[in-house]
Amino acid sequence: MATETETATIHTNGGLETVSEEEGMKPRPADIEADMREMERRKRVESIMNSRLFREELERIVDGQMREGSSTILQQLSDIMGMPAARIGSVFKSSNCVVPINDIRGVESMGYEKGEKILRCKLAATFRLMDLFGWTQGIACQITARLNADQELFLVNPYGMLFHEVTASSLNKVNMQGQIVEHGTTNFGINNNQFTLHSVIHAARPDIRCAIYVAYSAVTAISALKQGLQPLTKHTALLGEIAFHTYAGALNEPEEKDKLLRSLGPVSKVLLLSNHGALCCGETIEEAFYHVTHMVHACEAQLKLLPVGLENLILIPEETRKAIYDAARKPSGEGQEAASAQTADNKEGQLTKTPKWRVGGSEFEALMRMLDNAGFRTGYIFRNPLIKGDVPKPRNDIEVPPAVSSLGYLIEEEELFKQGIWRKGDPRKVGDRTRWLNSPNVYQKVEVLETGTPDPKKITKVEIVTIEGNLN
Repeated sequence: MATETETATIHTNGGLETVSEEEGMKPRPADIEADMREMERRKRVESIMNSRLFREELERIVDGQMREGSSTILQQLSDIMGMPAARIGSVFKSSNCVVPINDIRGVESMGYEKGEKILRCKLAATFRLMDLFGWTQGIACQITARLNADQELFLVNPYGMLFHEVTASSLNKVNMQGQIVEHGTTNFGINNNQFTLHSVIHAARPDIRCAIYVAYSAVTAISALKQGLQPLTKHTALLGEIAFHTYAGALNEPEEKDKLLRSLGPVSKVLLLSNHGALCCGETIEEAFYHVTHMVHACEAQLKLLPVGLENLILIPEETRKAIYDAARKPSGEGQEAASAQTADNKEGQLTKTPKWRVGGSEFEALMRMLDNAGFRTGYIFRNPLIKGDVPKPRNDIEVPPAVSSLGYLIEEEELFKQGIWRKGDPRKVGDRTRWLNSPNVYQKVEVLETGTPDPKKITKVEIVTIEGNLN
């Protein structure tokens, strides 16, 4: 008979081990030890694979290897992942159907100032939208975005690239004089004649942070009309005050610059340039593109109505136009109704509000979702993601003890009573009340008389009544 100090020989899958009872009665078998080590290794691999910088760097290396025509990297990935090399190649080739907008990956993003990468991605995505909608005219058109208010630096598309080729890293950084401060990833410069037009407006109007030149055929056709853009549709009303300037194609003289600024004025953000198209501006990139969208739609509608004759058209009155404009400029999504209501599971008392959008913000975010779904990889940070991010909270038995489950019977009984399906005192429903629930306890109100007083009063108390369940 063994004692507590004696040793015992324990048979494990790995062989015979002699341990004392004080060291452990149930030592871990060798195969379990191997499984534990494998789990630890998988955890480390999973943490590395979940790293965003690692994934971006891996995609960059694979893309570079595939452009060079090397199949070594695909074979290595095939050995690691246990997949055929042809299948892995098809996965990575599918992402190359379009040039990604956000091509700033991994450590490269650390070389940009705070917020510059996001602005570059937004501006490059705007070029892609203009190209997808067919609103571009070759390589001459230009879009500028002010980098910050302190330094007069701007992001400009390289002169020589088509709009569908522009990426976040290819944008040039220039100063107010049009001198390139920092080249993008291309050898191209900028269109200095066009940038003069943009720089004059940026210098005179600090509130304008983005300017988009539109030379779309419909816009150019309307800019050549003597009547200009008429208030025929809601799109025209949403543009607000539309300025007009007789443009010669360049701003070489100071007098021409002064005339341009006088035509634009201190308020207008849309400028029709005679025979040359329009310049749509905004406090944000979203607002500038919002103006471009409504300008194109308004010009196309007017062109379709021109054969009828302006005398046969109904123009929007000035008061109505201002009302439409003011209503559209109010921050959308204020959520007055949602702010007054709280969700049932909101225990902290926080109000449920929808995000307040600036002009064109919600439309631009929807277009970013469209680009991401098409594989453009915009790099846009969504304010209001499409899919709800909150994971449903699991039911906790500690927060909801079993005794509370009997309240469900009372709530169900009250609902049946309100609907008239069940009436108290109905002998036909007695059997229904004796069914088993999660708990056989039922809370029942009982009126009792006070004790110890000469004038007893009735007091209502809640007692727990155990009802035998009907198991039939």
